[in-house]
Amino acid sequence: MKNMLCGAALGGLLSPLLGLSFTASAQGTAFTYQGRLNSGGSPATGLFDFRFHLALDSQGVNDAGSPFLTNAVPVTNGLFNTTIDFGAGLFTGASYWLQVEVRTNGAAGYTVLAPLQAVTPSPYAVFATTAATAGSANSVSGLNITGTIPPAQLPAVVVTNDAPGLTIGGTNVIAPLTVPPNVPAAAVGSVGAGSHPPSVAVAGAFAYVVNQGSNTLQVIDVSCPTNPVSVGLAGAGGGPSAVAVAGRYAYVVADNNTLQIFDVSTPSTPVGVGSVNTASGPDSVAVAGRYVYVVCANVNLLQIFDVSVPSAPVGFASVNTGGSPASIVVDGRFAYVADYGTFGGNSLQVFDVGNPAAPVSVGSIGTGGNPDSVAVAGRYAYVGNINANTLQIFDVSTPSGPVSVSSVGTAAGGARSVAVAGRYAYVIEDGGQLQVFDVSSPGSPVSVGSVGTGGSPFGLTVAGRYAYVANYTGNTLQIFDLGGAYLQQLEAGAMETGTLQTRDTITVGNNLTVRGGLTVSGGAMISGGLSVNNLVGGLTTNVLVGARTFYITNGIIMNIQ
Repeated sequence: MKNMLCGAALGGLLSPLLGLSFTASAQGTAFTYQGRLNSGGSPATGLFDFRFHLALDSQGVNDAGSPFLTNAVPVTNGLFNTTIDFGAGLFTGASYWLQVEVRTNGAAGYTVLAPLQAVTPSPYAVFATTAATAGSANSVSGLNITGTIPPAQLPAVVVTNDAPGLTIGGTNVIAPLTVPPNVPAAAVGSVGAGSHPPSVAVAGAFAYVVNQGSNTLQVIDVSCPTNPVSVGLAGAGGGPSAVAVAGRYAYVVADNNTLQIFDVSTPSTPVGVGSVNTASGPDSVAVAGRYVYVVCANVNLLQIFDVSVPSAPVGFASVNTGGSPASIVVDGRFAYVADYGTFGGNSLQVFDVGNPAAPVSVGSIGTGGNPDSVAVAGRYAYVGNINANTLQIFDVSTPSGPVSVSSVGTAAGGARSVAVAGRYAYVIEDGGQLQVFDVSSPGSPVSVGSVGTGGSPFGLTVAGRYAYVANYTGNTLQIFDLGGAYLQQLEAGAMETGTLQTRDTITVGNNLTVRGGLTVSGGAMISGGLSVNNLVGGLTTNVLVGARTFYITNGIIMNIQ
């Protein structure tokens, strides 16, 4: 930009100063000052020192910022130019006057030129006063944008969360990113699952289904959800009712009152490696570390088994549940049991299993009619009541005093099974529906949609963006796409997730804390030190620590090399 400045010099050295202007570049805060200097009525020639003040008034009483000095400026035939820089934050629209002082290079004092010269904008600089609402700009700082931007003016790739407008203001803090669930119109994939499958578990690229009618454990490759393929089958005898998977092993409970262990490290050929009797009526199974937890409905019992030696599982401890336990989940040091109520239950019970040899009931709360499933995420437990047709949410942050925080109606067929992932809960009901509930506000859960499954779905698990449903009367495993966000790369300061599942490798740069058990199906290589409070191995376990190998048998270090 250019500004025209006019004025006259005072003092004996300099004559009136005429035809001054300055030009500011579009970058930075400096601008070029051009002028003509007369001395004794004639154009000056030589080296001169200049001192510039940016004044707040025409008399130069108060300055804005600090003076700017520039020395030895060459003047030829009265003409000169120099660069002035008063710094940032001054030219914001206020009125200023320029005071110029000059002396012969190296002289003792300056001569003040008068009058001061008003700083006036050039035509293009006038446009800058409306730059805050410029119709077009290549780059604008977010801090300088306020108001509402209509979605029509945004690129198609901008996420607006379906809002009618995107409002920016204040400190421009970005709210949490919410990716709404996809309520599917139908299953994206399906595969036959033998006869009457009541339960499904998923680990990595494989789903594990037990078939109660055909007495089998079935392994299904679900790496391509639209085309699941049955790849392995093993006899599971006696009406298998539930399955859980950890590491290289699948754990199956059956109506013949057994807990069976299968090695599924080769999915195409699952092999039974061990079995142990349970109490009567095992209905549900969970795994945490070296222990398997089984609830037995016919005798109101929670049993704990030590499976550190898979070929020889051992009954370890048990505790009475009071009602007819139908479902169990283990989270950290606590086990959560849904008591179905056939023999007086209708409750959610909490057990401290921090010492597996002596499990203790620490809390209980009444539920709706016949709770058939329970899931836990964070501080909340989610219970599906099959006869009351409700999903209930309980605050279990104080295990000794669980508190009911809300309830929401499910479909008329009854809540058979519940799973939770992130801010959503998923419920299947006997009438043939998969329902989706937004539970981000636990005190007021909201149904966001449902999809038909057909038949009578009994088993449900959610892994990643997919829900896997064991359809008991449809004799199928169905896969539903629940949507989600795909990120090529994510860097996060902190992350809380209900379930973390990776297809490849997890690298931990600092510390890894495991609250429950840690199961490693392959090998474990530790480059630093290893500190273990309670070391238990299988028949043969090799642990590599630095350059040393520890050979462990039944929890005893037998050799170090």
